[in-house]
Amino acid sequence: MKLPKIIPIPEKMQHFYGTGTMLHPDKEMVAEFIGSIPAGKIATIDGLAKKMAVAFGADVTCAMRTGNHLKRLSKENSKLPFWRVVRKDGLLIKLDDQAYWATILEKEGFTLYFTKSNQIQIRPETHQLFVF
Repeated sequence: MKLPKIIPIPEKMQHFYGTGTMLHPDKEMVAEFIGSIPAGKIATIDGLAKKMAVAFGADVTCAMRTGNHLKRLSKENSKLPFWRVVRKDGLLIKLDDQAYWATILEKEGFTLYFTKSNQIQIRPETHQLFVF
């Protein structure tokens, strides 16, 4: 793995994150962390970003880059369990073939719900949450 890119938090983002440092993860970093999520567990994209920041000594991780890499990985590597990463509100991240990945989550023991806007949501039990 190459050295992570860590920058000062850009001024325009400081109202969200405050001051400090921001990790700009590369695709391989994101893949490595996602690959550690076992079957029957899910993680939030926020939890993933926080763990990467801690692991590389930054205050925060760029959420947009993390999400973009996740989407790229979903198109390139169907063996990587990217479907086990959800938003903090339990909504599945919008990926190609979302219905297919939802069926895999059901097979792994998750109950899926549909919101009023027809989005797929998971309301995991505590034992189903993966903490990096």
